[in-house]
Amino acid sequence: MAKTVGEVNWAAQLWTPTVQQRFNALFAVASLKSLSAWTQVSSEAAEVLILDGAMPMQDDKAFPCVVYVGGDASMQPLGRSSQGWVAHLDVEFTLSDLIDMLDRAAVFLMDWKARQKEAVPLTLLRAMSDLQEQGMSCLHCFQLKSWVVLPGAANTAQNLRALALLARGPIAVQSLSEHSGVELPQLVSLLSLPQVQAVLRCSPKAIEVSRPQETTNTTPAASITRQWVQKLTGWLTRGGRS
Repeated sequence: MAKTVGEVNWAAQLWTPTVQQRFNALFAVASLKSLSAWTQVSSEAAEVLILDGAMPMQDDKAFPCVVYVGGDASMQPLGRSSQGWVAHLDVEFTLSDLIDMLDRAAVFLMDWKARQKEAVPLTLLRAMSDLQEQGMSCLHCFQLKSWVVLPGAANTAQNLRALALLARGPIAVQSLSEHSGVELPQLVSLLSLPQVQAVLRCSPKAIEVSRPQETTNTTPAASITRQWVQKLTGWLTRGGRS
């Protein structure tokens, strides 16, 4: 079947053996019939995260699409918004149910990605390109307009320090790296995350213009003036005689 909605990165965290076996068996067929090509990746890189609904709730806000398999649907944050889509599959889901879910997730992601691109100004795309080419010499400052939740392995202490600095105001890459302890390659990866890109802004870095050094005068001008006045006063007192 021709794939018409691009490629989707997905990951699954299914801890119940029966649910995992059922999902793997049906997904092998459903992914072939889906509108999109489905590529399994690590959880932190996933666009669609499949979770075991019977397990304790997790923080799923970092993912555009989340699907709970089984569990109590009334206790799950189901629904669709501009920020994400959360769905539920019954634990006894059929092949048809799974294909429908995959296609709905793919269509939502197509729309979500388009809105993300519109939200990122062209200047940010240029700034990210300059960052990769120029490294620490990049002539842009970066800033977060709002806080974001980092996914999985990206949610480190160093990255959180970097986000905190970005949230305070525009900051140059070199300063950001020095104060957060994040090296340049990791910093590029952090700023490239879709969640960060959606709220990341950039501005030109202020360039310090070196001013010509003023000639140092060992004798202040005010002192010279006072000396001249004293000499003139003395000359007048003496009736013009030297």
